[in-house]
Amino acid sequence: MNELPSKEEMQSIIEKEIDGMEPGLKAYAFSILIPLKKKVLKWEYGNDEEFPAWEFANFGERNVGAAYCLGGHGASGDSWGLIFTNDDYFGMDAGWYSSFKEMLTDGWYGQNI
Repeated sequence: MNELPSKEEMQSIIEKEIDGMEPGLKAYAFSILIPLKKKVLKWEYGNDEEFPAWEFANFGERNVGAAYCLGGHGASGDSWGLIFTNDDYFGMDAGWYSSFKEMLTDGWYGQNI
């Protein structure tokens, strides 16, 4: 298993991501943050291999949240992902992004302001 950043390091990573956003997007990002929660995500496209992640946001509808996983989608992609908060799987690769900002601007932000 890949090592996750510590809770303090992860908080700093999220803050740096948000610092680079424009004011409206920054306010939206802060509004969806939840207390950091460790979560193990399973790679459903293999043999349910497990990868540690931080769950850090909740979009407030349809059990959709956000997670950060080193190595990204099944350890082979971008680290910032949309997940279902009520299960332990990575979901589709199209829901994983190179940054928190990219995740928000790929549909979620515009729909929620």
